[in-house]
Amino acid sequence: MKNRIADINWDNFRTKFSDDKQSAFERLCYLLFCKEFDKNIGIFRFKNHAGIETNPIEKDGFVIGWQAKFYETALSKNKADLIGSIKTTKERYPGLNIIIFYTNQEFGQHAKKTDPSYKTDIEKYAKANNIDIMWRTASYFESPFVCEQFNVVEHFFSLKKGILDSVAEIRLNTDSIL
Repeated sequence: MKNRIADINWDNFRTKFSDDKQSAFERLCYLLFCKEFDKNIGIFRFKNHAGIETNPIEKDGFVIGWQAKFYETALSKNKADLIGSIKTTKERYPGLNIIIFYTNQEFGQHAKKTDPSYKTDIEKYAKANNIDIMWRTASYFESPFVCEQFNVVEHFFSLKKGILDSVAEIRLNTDSIL
């Protein structure tokens, strides 16, 4: 059977998770991070984990953390929030050297340069703290890596009931009967 490709529809995501978009986005990013880094049994985390969403992982000599940022505003309006995440992460995990930022937004391109100044400011702050940033912006969620995770994408971006929704509904029904 060929891989199916799912549509990324942010309007569906906002509608489906209107009560708590940030938590749903964190869950989506957690699943994708675990998939990318072969963490099939998950990663330890605390409730309201400081700086990054879970404990960092080690891979190929790097210490990697990640942060999910679902914004309703442009990234340019969230420079201080992103820098604050880097600052807190460095304080809590001084050995961390890569942070992956997942966000539903794209960077606006500078009129004369490729990168906007707020992006380079964030990256300079990170670099001054010996951290490299890997950006996973809206276009990342349209990549084959994400779209081929059909059950996950269907759950988060489709308004129809998917396999994960059906399993959750069966579990709820079983719990109520018992």
